[in-house]
Amino acid sequence: MGFKQILILGIIFLLPLLGSFKGFGYEQIKVLFFIVSISLLGLFFIKKQIKWTTVSKLAGLFILALTLTSLIGINPQNSILGTYPYSQGAILYLYLFLFFLIVRGSNIKLKTYAKVLTGSAAVVGLIAIKDWVLLNLFNQQIPTYAGRVVSTFGQPNFYAGFLLLILPFSYFLFQKPSKKLQILGFSSGLISMIGILVSYSRSAILLSFILLILALIDQLKIKKILIMIFLIFITAAFLSVKFSSGFIWREFFYPTTISNPDLTKESVEKRVYIWPVSWMVILQKPILGYGLENINLVFSNYFQTNKHYLFEENLKISPVLISLKELNIDRTHNYLLDLFLFSGLLGVLGWLGLVGLILKKSYRTILIVPLLTYLIWIQFQNQSVVHLIIFWFLAGVIDKQSEI
Repeated sequence: MGFKQILILGIIFLLPLLGSFKGFGYEQIKVLFFIVSISLLGLFFIKKQIKWTTVSKLAGLFILALTLTSLIGINPQNSILGTYPYSQGAILYLYLFLFFLIVRGSNIKLKTYAKVLTGSAAVVGLIAIKDWVLLNLFNQQIPTYAGRVVSTFGQPNFYAGFLLLILPFSYFLFQKPSKKLQILGFSSGLISMIGILVSYSRSAILLSFILLILALIDQLKIKKILIMIFLIFITAAFLSVKFSSGFIWREFFYPTTISNPDLTKESVEKRVYIWPVSWMVILQKPILGYGLENINLVFSNYFQTNKHYLFEENLKISPVLISLKELNIDRTHNYLLDLFLFSGLLGVLGWLGLVGLILKKSYRTILIVPLLTYLIWIQFQNQSVVHLIIFWFLAGVIDKQSEI
């Protein structure tokens, strides 16, 4: 294995393990490491001629759309350089595209990638489990987010999402004839499942159990289990509503059933409150959007310029809107909405074209599982730079494998 291949694998393994360091936040240190590493890797890659496939052309057009709409957005400096805490400006997206080209041009086997990814996930999961034990059993002071462990990501949903996306690779190794790979796949998958559970991330827990069920179906080869699983899900959903457990439905549906929620007991930072306002903002500039990393400015300007949302001018105003006005909203918890706000219909169409093509190319391969898991997860969660890297990694590997 050459130096370039070792460097690619090293970046993939180490990036999720980086925590906050000397004034750099959890996300900032990862972005800095990624940019520096890819710059170094690019020195080796630049000598190799780029092969412009349909996927790479669509990816390039998507990045171009993000860059151009950022240059003419409401704050080009924020859009190009990125802002705290995500630092996901146009420069980062250009490096993601370069990373995609590097992965696509490498000859690393999927099995090797899987070993590195599952190894990294195992470390992240073990740190989360260790922190949960220290916090809940020994009452130790550790970094938390709203009382939840954060592992190396600073945010429980972020690390849980990473573990979730790597679960299909654990299963991929578990299916291999090698006993060592089976042990690695099983142990990494088990650690990741426990790590997801202690994150209390509802979307990650739900999706991880769906992946587990699919794996069991594939292993057992018993179709009757489908009926049993379906009945379990129907029963669980009924009990959740009947007895108000609120594990899933409360996040999305409960707030819409009341016109005047008690915000002393309920958080306004819910998707069901943020998404409608996001659409109102999008409709004001639907074609080109407002530029990367400008969502907080857009929401602030929207509430300032739309006077009917101000409490002083309308005593019948919704308390939800009043509370949203006071929030610093920098993401919508839905990547499609984010893209609409970033680059309008131009960027969304570019992204959908790219996703549609790699979905087609990954059909009937193991890679469609992490890709679909990612596409579902990002409709309900914000993304760390690690999740963005996984998407562009999948795009590169899928495009490479489609020509074999």
